[in-house]
Amino acid sequence: MKSIYIVLTGAALVISACTTTLETMTRSDAIVLCQGKASDASGPTYGATVGANSNTGFFGGLSISLSDAYIRGLDPAAVFEHCMNELAANGQIVEG
Repeated sequence: MKSIYIVLTGAALVISACTTTLETMTRSDAIVLCQGKASDASGPTYGATVGANSNTGFFGGLSISLSDAYIRGLDPAAVFEHCMNELAANGQIVEG
């Protein structure tokens, strides 16, 4: 009987360790997050880096990022709405 209890306790610990805890946020934070996703869906994001240090001298770099929503051709407004609806459905938006 004792070994069954240990097995069940161990199984409960494994299951609870694998459960994802969703981050909660205020409505204004959710809007900022979803606006960022909508902005990413509207087109590529470009970046440039230029600098210097005493060890290697001057350095520079260029970057371009494409979101999956942009590649799939999704409407940025639809991306925003989907993001807000998903957060609300998951209970991640709290008042405050």
